Parts: sequence; structure tokens; C-alpha cells
Amino acid sequence: MTNFRQSEKLLKDIAKQVEIDDHSFNHEFHNYIYHMLKNQNVPKKEQKVDLSQEGIFKNWCREQRDRTKVFISPSNPYMCQFVSRDTKALGKSEHFKAILPFDSEHMEKGVNEVIKFLDSNRIPHHTKVGRHIDSYNVVVSLISEDELLKLLLFVKDNDYLQEGLLKPNSFLFSEYKVGLVCDGGISYINVLATYILLYMRKLKETNCLENVSLKGLYHFIIEYYARTFVQERDPSRPNILKKFQEDFYPMDKKVIDINDPTVLDDFSFTTKLIIESQAKDFQMDSFVKHLGILRNKKLNDRSINFDNVDKTLTELIEVMIRKGDSNYNMWNIEKYIETGEAVYLTNFEECRRRISNSTFREDLLYMLEQKHIDIHDYIMAFYDRMFMLDDKVVDLVKEYIAYGSYKYGKEDTRAYLEGYITTETDAYITRDSDFRDRFKKNNVSSQIRLFMKTTGKNIDDVIDLCTPRLK
Repeated sequence: MTNFRQSEKLLKDIAKQVEIDDHSFNHEFHNYIYHMLKNQNVPKKEQKVDLSQEGIFKNWCREQRDRTKVFISPSNPYMCQFVSRDTKALGKSEHFKAILPFDSEHMEKGVNEVIKFLDSNRIPHHTKVGRHIDSYNVVVSLISEDELLKLLLFVKDNDYLQEGLLKPNSFLFSEYKVGLVCDGGISYINVLATYILLYMRKLKETNCLENVSLKGLYHFIIEYYARTFVQERDPSRPNILKKFQEDFYPMDKKVIDINDPTVLDDFSFTTKLIIESQAKDFQMDSFVKHLGILRNKKLNDRSINFDNVDKTLTELIEVMIRKGDSNYNMWNIEKYIETGEAVYLTNFEECRRRISNSTFREDLLYMLEQKHIDIHDYIMAFYDRMFMLDDKVVDLVKEYIAYGSYKYGKEDTRAYLEGYITTETDAYITRDSDFRDRFKKNNVSSQIRLFMKTTGKNIDDVIDLCTPRLK
């Protein structure tokens, strides 16, 4: 059966279910469509296989631990994840994603061979394997076109892998039985399921379910795309985006942040890929070009204050140190950044809620990617810096003490400095010579407080460090 016929059959099966059950087009119906898509081309017997119950997850953790970082998150035991020693592929950056739908017989060895190939060739990757066999089960996230092509050629020339791969989902662009997507921080299959839900809802409301067709679905998506993402200067755009927000709520039962341009970019470009990948002339170079455009667009839209990232990490470390052993806490922080699992963060002082509800992790991973820095190296270097004061901070405080001692006297200057450090109130620092702005720009208060906490020093020690001549 051709991809066209397969896709058309799936749509007709969903339409029949709508007629039978009179669905309300909510989150539960979205999940029904989502699983219909994921289970396409997967035999019923295969769908019942549970990899975690079969012990395959544990086998991977044992066999791969010396080669790569492999783990099963406590908060998501339904997925086994592999992260290369080079952690550049972590996070929600724009990646090439290769979908490898192995059957149960070839799953364990197939994944082992893929991970071994990636790591032996030093290819950064973040690979996720779901608990159940489906057409979207193994997702390998890669950074560059060259790395993707290496993987595709490896899969193409490996008879065992080719034998074990199920037919890719008919809605995906594929090469050598490997599905290919690039969807930023969202899920291609999730977005597609939502569009099918909206299409079915329209047919139901107009009593046209008998007219369901693949051509009709794509005509609907094209119109939706043009109305929502192309006409950016439309005066009614706020209402259009509000409608989009409501339409896509059933996807994850979450309110989409329509004020975040990078989020809108993800939905816009994923929608465009859904449309374009069905064209007969859509080839590998088209797929690569699509991701390149998305990366450039998001890079232009994204603005991150790297100083704020450092400041948030400082505050996080402070809380973790107050809670317990610093070495263990540094491991916890690194694991949170690697996995995104908030369970690694302490609940102390509402730390877990504040950090997980912020963009800190995504911003930090983006910063590390831009600067080509490994997570572990960055965290440990940051931790080491807590035991010393930055030279810029020392010089600035030294300048302030000299100025303040002349204008206010040594005791008052000490009192002002202590008040500023302990309360983080800018008003303690004079505006003269731009001291207040310079203190804020260099995060003087947070740096000194962290230095004092990690070393056991007090305010007098800091003053002595900055002005040894006053001893």
C-alpha cells in the first residue's frame, strides 16, 4: 500500500470513530489520534510488547554505561535515554531527528548497534526509546547534516537494522526506512494529531465526515498555516493567535505562550514541514534546508542575557548548599540540566517550582551550545569560582572602599557595604562614579554572598581581601 493510501485509510478510520462515538474533540480524542498515528504499520502483537517489563531497559543501562550516559528518569520510567559524552545535543535546540521504528525482535540489539556507531564516531546525540513498540519509538536527535547522513548510510548498509525496521509512518518524510523530522521543542506527531483533530471537528460541524480525504486535510492545514503564521501584519492577529492557543490546548492540556516568538517558530515550521514533506519533489536537501531556515529564524528571535543565566545558577547553588552536601548537590544540578527532570532539585525554599517554571535550563543549554562548552566542565568551573572572588569584583569593591572611606569614613563605608550584601538593596551603594550601576552589572552582591557562604568568610574578611592596606 502506498503512503497516500495508508494515510487516507487512517483518516477514514478516524472519521468512522467520530461517527460512532460522537467525540467532543478534547484531549482524550487527541490522544486517540496520536496513538493511531504512532501505531500505524505496527502489528497488534508488537503493540503489546513492554520493553521495560522485558528487562531491555535494564540491559541497556548495564551494557551502555561505559560508552555513553544512559538513564531512566524517576519521573518518566516509560523512556530510556542515551546522551553522548559530548552533551551538545541536549536540550530543546533545533536538531535533525531520526525515527527508527524497530520491531521487538531487533529492538535491543538494533539500539545497541546504533548507539555504538554514534559513540565510536564521536557523534553528539540525545536518543530516546519509548517503552512500547510503535512507529515513533526510537528518536535520535543529531546536530549536523553530516552526522545525520553518516547515520542514514550506516542504517542503509546494515542488513540487521534494515531487517528489523518497520515501515515508517506514512505522514513522515523518510530515507532508508528512517523517518525524519525537525520540530524544535515540540513534537511533529503531536502537532499533526492536533491538525487531524481540528479537521475532523470541522467536518463534523459541517456534516461532511463522509468527504474526509488526505487532500482535504492538507488543504485545511495550508489554510490554517496561512491564516495563523503567514499574515503577521493582520490587525486581527491577536485574536488569531488566541484562537490558535485554544485550538492547540487539547494537544498537551497546556496553554501555549503565544508571546514567545521561538514557540511560534516551532509551530510554524513544524506545520510547514507537515505540508511540504508530502510534495513529490521533497528530497533530503529540502529537509536540510528547512531546518537551516528554522535555525536562523530562531537565532534572530532569541535574546538571552547570559549574566542572568549565571545569576540564576548562583542562586540555585546557594539554595542547594544551604540544604546539604555541596558535592552531591552539584551532581544533582548537573543531572537536572542533562535530563530536565525537576525531581533532581530540592523543594527547599520552593527551588524546584521556581527553577522548573523558568527558562533557565533551556537558556543555559542554548548558551553552552553557542559557546561550545560541556555541561560538566561548566558546572565544575562555576563551582570552583565560588571559592574565589572575581578580579573585577575585587577591583570594583576596592575602588568603592577607597572612595567611601574618603567621603563617609571607614566605619560607615563598611556598614553600607554590609547592608548592600546582606539585603541586596541597591540604595546602600552611592550613584557617584556609577558605583550602583557597576555593582549591579557585575552581580557584586550575589558573588560576595556566595563567596562568604562557601568559604566561611565574613564581611570584614571581604574588606580585608579588597583593601589589605587597612589591616
